[in-house]
Amino acid sequence: MDDEKNRSGVKSVQMTFDILEKVVGAADEIGVSELAAQLNTTKATAFRHVQTLMELGYLAQNPVTSRYRPGVKAYLLGQSAGSRIDLLGAAEAAMRDLREELGLSVVLSSLGTRELTVLATVIGKAALEIGVRPGTSLALHANAQGYVALAFGHPELHAQLKRQELIRYTRYTVTDLARLESIVRKTRETGYAIAFEAETLGISAVAAPILDSNAQAVGTLALVGSVQYIPKDPGEGIIAPLQRTALRISWNLGYKGADLLPAGPERR
Repeated sequence: MDDEKNRSGVKSVQMTFDILEKVVGAADEIGVSELAAQLNTTKATAFRHVQTLMELGYLAQNPVTSRYRPGVKAYLLGQSAGSRIDLLGAAEAAMRDLREELGLSVVLSSLGTRELTVLATVIGKAALEIGVRPGTSLALHANAQGYVALAFGHPELHAQLKRQELIRYTRYTVTDLARLESIVRKTRETGYAIAFEAETLGISAVAAPILDSNAQAVGTLALVGSVQYIPKDPGEGIIAPLQRTALRISWNLGYKGADLLPAGPERR
């Protein structure tokens, strides 16, 4: 019985995505009858899935013709996925070059309005290899990438942070909002952030923003390594190559500036 339910559930999910793909791929608005015919299913089944997708905002209906088109959620999802792919493509070669120059792990993260997500990691050359798995959602208050996100990202990140409990991962984790704001202000002034053992003991990171053609922060680039290689004060030998590489990636995305000080929430 459980296997039957699982198969039924998988088929239902498959049908939902099939319908979404058909609507998004259609040259014009499309009706339920056409969807049912194209997917070899009943009109009633197609209608149920269409209604669910409409309720979730992934489809919209023309009130005059009763036909369907992609909704706002589908558009935003496509935009987000496209920007991440562009970011990864713009960064791959630069990340490898930075790893070769410094020998440290290089981590690329995508910055959205509500989260900071790891896209890729190029593992360093040290005997102890340190990396962050792609797809990981980073805590904004406990790493250098999070500080950069708060300094240059969407104001909604601040609002979201204030609604959350600031979990203490190590004795160095910043859990006081006033102190965190001070770090964010300094990050905004310098264009980079340092986190010393904030999330994992023995591990530190330094990060810088990545900007798009509109000079808006769309990601972060970070060097991650043991405290032996990234001390509390990393110095220009680490910070300068990081910022130079983040700027190179930003230029690949169409950014025209000569530095990495975008219009953060207090500079707009």
